[in-house]
Amino acid sequence: MYVILTLVAMLSFCSLAVDWGRVQTSKTELRRAVDAAARAGAACLPQGLSSIRTEAISIAGSNNVNGAALTLTNSNIQMGIWNKSTGVFSSSGSADNVTTYQAVQVQVPANQVKIPLLFGTMIGMSTCSVTATSVAALVAEPSTTTQFVSAHGDPWLAGEPAGTQGSVPDPGYDSPSKNTTHPWKSDVANPAAVAAAVAAAGSSGNYTPPTEPSSTKLYTTDYSGSEPYGSPSAFQLTLTPGSIVTVSILDNSNNLSNNQGFLNGGTGSVYADGTGTSGGSTSSYSDDAANPGLPQSSTTTSGTEHGLSNIIIPINSVVGVFMDQNGATYGADSSQETTESSAPSTPNGLDFSLQSARDYTSLEPQLNQTFYVGDGSTSTGTQQIIVVPPNASALFLGTMDGHEWSNNVGGFTATITQYQIQIVR
Repeated sequence: MYVILTLVAMLSFCSLAVDWGRVQTSKTELRRAVDAAARAGAACLPQGLSSIRTEAISIAGSNNVNGAALTLTNSNIQMGIWNKSTGVFSSSGSADNVTTYQAVQVQVPANQVKIPLLFGTMIGMSTCSVTATSVAALVAEPSTTTQFVSAHGDPWLAGEPAGTQGSVPDPGYDSPSKNTTHPWKSDVANPAAVAAAVAAAGSSGNYTPPTEPSSTKLYTTDYSGSEPYGSPSAFQLTLTPGSIVTVSILDNSNNLSNNQGFLNGGTGSVYADGTGTSGGSTSSYSDDAANPGLPQSSTTTSGTEHGLSNIIIPINSVVGVFMDQNGATYGADSSQETTESSAPSTPNGLDFSLQSARDYTSLEPQLNQTFYVGDGSTSTGTQQIIVVPPNASALFLGTMDGHEWSNNVGGFTATITQYQIQIVR
């Protein structure tokens, strides 16, 4: 009798020592899994509940709890509002981005995940249920930024100091008609002048291109010194890696560009996604200066210019590139950047020639990797999200042209919103 009572006590202690440790480990694994699922879901909040659930379920399945993948269903995932003041999640309401924020709740209730007990079975407890709840909020920065993206903005001049030359000369530069169609040999960077012009334009879209004075023009063979500077528009980030940015550009008659403006004028006829105002197919281009040995207008993802990757993308569409602090200040190919211990290498080029590639819902570009922004939405109108890469300091926005950005016309008014994703519960 004493032996039996002693065995019961010993088994209880074994269960406490072994099974309790197993349960606690599983609780930690479950918490990590639901946190990851909530963060992934929150990143998809601009796209709606269906995308949220798809992403959260996928991420949960890549995390193990007690040696098995965590399986969530739609009922585990809710979209709603997190109230910062009360600390309460609600499935209804609206976000003011001051005290209330859009949020995703992932909840694993009792009895959904049961941990088998080894010694507990001998004292009548075969399993122990573990639960977890996580809420991730999408916290918008205090205000969105609306700024002009000029059609003169050559993405491959991103971060380059004033006077840096970009692009390659068009074969028509030395032709008799160069004074009206090919007036300048190379695009020229001047980030400070472009930044001042972008700031002056604000959200009005009334952008006055800063131009190179005659006294400083690069080539005596240039038609004039009134060349528009080709630096792309720079947007300073205040985010941590893994957070997201959205870009919204309206497709209307006030938001148009054209890559053939020339000195004799011209009007915009292409939207930010590369489609023409009169419809029709979009023509894809690459950066000719990334492969100067190839025939101009060749399309390829190979090659690099100023340390930035090449791309295949519709002409006139909006292009983006993230750079770290040194690259954004000195250029990706500068000695200050390349001698940095964590300096990024030139990544592979991306191909957005197909609509299916341009219809991404979420994109994770690398530093110094040019990517398609377009109008910020898929062809069906879904808001696209762009994940900020590690060490990113600035996002540069320009337009696509094979060469000679300097003679383009028009541009786009873009609204950029930054979001932090925070686990708030």
